[in-house]
Amino acid sequence: MTQGAFAVAMCLGFQAPAQAYSQLYVFGDSLSDTGNIGRWTFDSSSHQLYDEILAKNIGTTLTPSSQGGLNYAEGGGVAVPGLDSEYTTQDQVKSYLNSTGGKADPDGLYIHWIGGNDLAAAALSLNPISAVEIATNSATQAASQVNDLLKAGAGTVVVPTVPNIGLTPVLMEGIIQVGLLPVQQQALEAAYQYLNAQNTPDNDARTEAIHNALKASTTAGLDSELVQDLLSKGLIAAYDALKSVAGDLTDTYNTTEDIALAKTGGNIARVDINGLFNEVIADPNLYGFTNTAGTACPVGTSASECTSNLPGFDSSKAFLFADHFHPTPQAHALIAEYMQSVINGPLEVTALNQGSLALARNTQGLLDSRYQQLRSQDNDAGTFGMFGGYAGQSADSKINPSLGEGDLTSNSLNIGMDYQMTDRWMMGLMISGSDDKQDPTDHYSYRTRGWMATAFSGVKIAENGWINGDVHYGSLNYDDINRSIKLGPTTRTERGDTDGKQIGGRLTAGWDFPVLPVLKTGPVAQYSWDYSSIDGYSEKGNNSTSMRFGDQTSHSQIGALGWRLNAELGIVNPYAQVTYDRQFSDNTYTATGAIKSTRTHFSRTTGEQDKDWVDMTAGLNVQLTHSLSAFAAVSQTTGLDSGEQTSYNAGISARF
Repeated sequence: MTQGAFAVAMCLGFQAPAQAYSQLYVFGDSLSDTGNIGRWTFDSSSHQLYDEILAKNIGTTLTPSSQGGLNYAEGGGVAVPGLDSEYTTQDQVKSYLNSTGGKADPDGLYIHWIGGNDLAAAALSLNPISAVEIATNSATQAASQVNDLLKAGAGTVVVPTVPNIGLTPVLMEGIIQVGLLPVQQQALEAAYQYLNAQNTPDNDARTEAIHNALKASTTAGLDSELVQDLLSKGLIAAYDALKSVAGDLTDTYNTTEDIALAKTGGNIARVDINGLFNEVIADPNLYGFTNTAGTACPVGTSASECTSNLPGFDSSKAFLFADHFHPTPQAHALIAEYMQSVINGPLEVTALNQGSLALARNTQGLLDSRYQQLRSQDNDAGTFGMFGGYAGQSADSKINPSLGEGDLTSNSLNIGMDYQMTDRWMMGLMISGSDDKQDPTDHYSYRTRGWMATAFSGVKIAENGWINGDVHYGSLNYDDINRSIKLGPTTRTERGDTDGKQIGGRLTAGWDFPVLPVLKTGPVAQYSWDYSSIDGYSEKGNNSTSMRFGDQTSHSQIGALGWRLNAELGIVNPYAQVTYDRQFSDNTYTATGAIKSTRTHFSRTTGEQDKDWVDMTAGLNVQLTHSLSAFAAVSQTTGLDSGEQTSYNAGISARF
């Protein structure tokens, strides 16, 4: 009988859609503003920003707060007042909480992304001490605002790192505007004319292109080659120095915010956009970009007012930047893909439970066939039995519709022995092993290699009753975990490995009423429990996408009631069984995760699992000789929202 094994599988392995976020709430600056002040990317009316894409992914839409929506982000926004901006995330968060009576939506997904304009103000302060003070104060206050959301009951808060402002075109523009004030417009046009014409396949090529663009800027209105040479050297030196300062300030801001966020202990999904942009600039072709230094929009045109129909718009290349400070629609799509992969990470990792459960299901399925075989034999006390065989299963995996569907196929080899202690009491031991490749989603796969030891016993009661009991312990190694992340035209794979353990047991009882000389039928009942644990692990890469995951545990208690039919037709003894199964324990499962380079962590929880289902089993035993027998069975579940499962086993036994 296999219903206990199937029950565990259904409740832990084949998961219903993940617990859905109710809404997306956004606080930030122009990178996130979808219409409060403007929309900062070219052709913005026909392209979604990163946060609008994320909103669509969770089944909702994102509307500016000025139109009654939940996106409070404002172009030009900073973390706190006093930085030459009337818009702050401080006010945005207060406005949201005031509208809800101080209570945040516990089922919501939140984004709090601020700091770019704060860093620009710090870099332009021209005072190293005050620059650091501005960066650290803004970062600390930003983290405090995130904490305010969490204390008000917010669910998951996504807090991206701020990209290095030293890598934006605004830095070059600022150098030219200061150094070539009398002819700054012509100088900018000359610089961008050169810069936009270049491909920047790596960081060195990008730096060289910017240096040459600065040289080109000095030709505007200046005829003396000597003056041009002196000016260009000064501009390049100033650019390199300011780039270094801007990079240091960015690191200071991100580190300060990270440390402050970690102290909150909240459910914070930190995503490393700064790291992602550094990777794009290091190898832009991999992500579908050809130019990471210039801009698609004409010189002096804000991305919020820019369309591809404007005179001077450059469509010759795939640019990273729309204007001197804001990303293109292509870059927004990349950001959304990256953020979604991080948010999905812990949810995908919950699928590791299937590895240990698959081995337990196979072990119990084959053992049930052996139980049935022993009940049909009249073994005398002292009879020794050996048996072995193959067990497997196949099913669809549906963790979450947004993750795609996968296939689950597992196989195990099993060998066991039993001894008839008395005419009515037998005991035995079985060892099982597996080496399976699981693909629970389109983007997540792993291999399980493991073994399981099962001790079992059976007692006959009167002439027609019986009780079986078994306990098992298993140890598994997940040594080929692959999590794939789509980033534009490329797919990156993060790899890891970990270990898991499982302990469980079952108690099954039945009574067979004779209805014909060759036919018996009667009720059957079972209680089973399983406890599994999987160690946390860190992915082996050191990328912006590399994550670490916490320990997982799961607990299952299942009761089953059903009816059996057994026939004794000489050497062939077929049987069939139908049970109704009910889960009485965990119905959601949780895993934690975080980007390796950050100090925070967050959790994802699956949706509620199926609690009721029906399991149908058919099998037969064949007495080949007095001492040699064969057995086989197949089982099918039905009545599940999360997918059906088929399990099968076959083996041979001998008695001495």
